[in-house]
Amino acid sequence: MELLIPGLILVGLMVYASTRIKRVAAEAFEAETVENEWFSIEKPEGFLNVIAPPDGLEFEAYSKDFGVGEASEFKAARLEARVYRNRNLKYAVAALREAVGPVTETPEVIDGRKYVLVEAGSVEKGVGFREVYKLAEKDGSVVELKARSLEDISEDLGAKVEAMIASFIVK
Repeated sequence: MELLIPGLILVGLMVYASTRIKRVAAEAFEAETVENEWFSIEKPEGFLNVIAPPDGLEFEAYSKDFGVGEASEFKAARLEARVYRNRNLKYAVAALREAVGPVTETPEVIDGRKYVLVEAGSVEKGVGFREVYKLAEKDGSVVELKARSLEDISEDLGAKVEAMIASFIVK
């Protein structure tokens, strides 16, 4: 009997903590707008924004979904943004073209700012990926968004990736 009350209190605390952790984890995958001094992007539901991305990245997000079969060890989609200081757009696009091989380039203008969309493919461990880069120049630097997704993803997830690319605006 002496252990019953402390045991019940401990179980109650564990249930509370578990419920709280699940709620916070679910909130992390909700839609949000991510902004910093360089850009803004709309992150849809189902993607996690990494609060402290690795060095060299200004932004990192990935889907909670993984691939299937041979692609089961890869996240279905991942987005990264970096800033290349003291670069111009023409140089950055040429360097990207040289690094990834054959690409499709599409220029666009949003709010008077010139962007270049570059699309390429890659293969890692026998799994095919689609890569889309969105680049723009700001204050003598180039801001780059890289969206990398498995070739075989659901239509819904593909639409979310496209929406994130479209929402990426350099300030």
